[in-house]
Amino acid sequence: MKIHSKILITAFLLVGFTALSQTKSIALAKINTEGFQKSQVMSLIGDLSDVYGPRLTGTNKYYTAAEWAKKTMENWGADKVYFENYCNDCMGWEVKSFNVEMTAPAYMKIQAYPYAWTESSNGVQIGDLIWIESHTDLENVKSQWSGKLKGKTILIGSAPEQNMLFDALSTRFTEDQIEEAEKSIVPAPSNPLGPTAGDLNLIEDLEVIFNSFMRKDDAFFAFLKAEGALSILRTTPFYPGIVHPSGTYNYKEGHVKSVPYFAISPESFGKLKRLIDREINPKIKFHLDSELYLKPENNVNIIAEISGSDPKLKDEVVMIGAHFDSWHPASGATDNGAGSAVMMEVMRIIKATGLKPKRTIRMALWGGEEQGYLGSMAYAEKHYGKVKDKNRKKEVEKISAYINMDNGAGQMRGIYLQGNEAVKPIFEEMLAPYEYLDVNNLTIQNTNFTDHDVFDYYKIPGFQIIQDKLNYSTVTHHTNLDALEYVPERDMMINATVIAALVYQIAELNSRLPRED
Repeated sequence: MKIHSKILITAFLLVGFTALSQTKSIALAKINTEGFQKSQVMSLIGDLSDVYGPRLTGTNKYYTAAEWAKKTMENWGADKVYFENYCNDCMGWEVKSFNVEMTAPAYMKIQAYPYAWTESSNGVQIGDLIWIESHTDLENVKSQWSGKLKGKTILIGSAPEQNMLFDALSTRFTEDQIEEAEKSIVPAPSNPLGPTAGDLNLIEDLEVIFNSFMRKDDAFFAFLKAEGALSILRTTPFYPGIVHPSGTYNYKEGHVKSVPYFAISPESFGKLKRLIDREINPKIKFHLDSELYLKPENNVNIIAEISGSDPKLKDEVVMIGAHFDSWHPASGATDNGAGSAVMMEVMRIIKATGLKPKRTIRMALWGGEEQGYLGSMAYAEKHYGKVKDKNRKKEVEKISAYINMDNGAGQMRGIYLQGNEAVKPIFEEMLAPYEYLDVNNLTIQNTNFTDHDVFDYYKIPGFQIIQDKLNYSTVTHHTNLDALEYVPERDMMINATVIAALVYQIAELNSRLPRED
C-alpha cells in the first residue's frame, strides 16, 4: 500500500508539473506571437522619435510626448495610466533658430549645436575668437583675461587627437566579452562589457557628480557674462563630424545661465585652433534664438498599470521602466526613445495576449534622468521614503522587481544582476526558452548611471538589461545623430518580447524575487 501510494503521489505531482509547464508554454507562445508577428514597437519609436522629437526635461515638447504616451496606453486598455510630477523648479529651454560661422580669414560653416539652458544672443553677433585652454583654475583665468574678453568668442579646451576611423563605429559584444562577464564572481570588477561597473553610492556620489562636477562651470559663466564675452565654442572627440552638446546642467530656475554656448564638431574646432596657433585671428558670426521658461506641470513621470488577478498577490508589483527625457540636438531615438518604446510595447503585448498576471505590472517612463535621476528619485521618495531616512514605507515590500532599459537600441544579451546571487537560477529558468536568441547571459556585475540604481538603493531587486553597444557610445549618445536610422527593428522586437515574457513570469511566481542581503 505504501509503495502504491508513493506511485500515485508521484504521478499526481508529475501531472501537476506538466500542467504548469503547459500553461507557461501557452503563455509564452502568446507573448511570442504578439511580440514577433504583430509587433508595434517600430511604430512606437517612429512616433516618439520623428513626430515628438527631442524631450528635454522641463519642455513643452516633453509634456506633449508624455500626453501621447498616456493616450496611447489608455487606448490599449491599460487599467491605470497617470502622471506624477517630479520637479517644481526645472526649467524648459527650446531652440527656435541658430547659426555659427567663421567669416574671416575665409568663410566656413561651423558644425554646431547650442548647449541646453544657455541664453539667447539678442540678434546676430560678430567678434574675434580667442583661445582659453582651461578654465578650471578660474583665478588664473581672471588674472590673464580680465578686461580683455568684451566682444570676444571663446574657444575653450584642447583639440581632440586625430582619429583616422580605423576602429569600427558599431559593434556587438563578442562571445569572449560575454563569457568573461558571466564568470565574474564579484559585483564590481573591471567590466568587460563597458566602463560603468562599480559600487555607486547613490546619494553621496550623485551629490558630487551633479552638484559639484556638472555645475563646476557656474563661476566661469558668471565671469564671462560680467566681462562682456559674446559666446563659447567647445568640442568633444566624436568623429566624423559629430556634434555632442552634452554637459550643461543649469536647468533650475536659480542656476547661473551661460552666454550663448555651442558644441562644435572636432573638425571645426581643429581648424579654428590651428589658425589661432598661426596667429591668424578667426572672426565668428553667430546668433542664437532660444527660450527659457518655467512650467512645473511639464515635469511628469508617466505611470501605467496592468492590474494583478490574484486576490492575495495583486497588491504586489513587478515594475519596468526607462527614462523618457532626452537631450535636445536630435530626436532622442536611442537615448532613450528605444527603451521607452520597448517598455510601452511590453505593456501592449501583455494586454493584447489577454493573459492575467497574478501580480500587478507597472511601467514607469521617467523624466529628468539626464539631470541625475530626478524622476525616479522623486517617485522613490514619495512611495518608499526619504533617501537618508532609515525608515521605509510598506510599499517597498510590495515591489518584487524593477527592470530597466537604457543603453541604446542594441539587442538584449542578458541581465546585470547587481550582486544578487539568489536571482540567478530563477532568471536562468525564465530565459531558457529564449536561449536561441542569445539573450540569457547573466553576470553578477553591477552597472551604474541609470534609474535602476535608485531601486537598488532601496534594496528592491533592480536590474539593468545588458545590450549590444552598436554605435551608442561612438555616434548617437547625446549627439546630433541620435536618430531613428540607428534603431534596428529586429533588436527592438527581441527586446520587447523577451522582457514581456520575463516580466510575466516574475508576476506569476508564488513569492517575490529574493532581496540582496
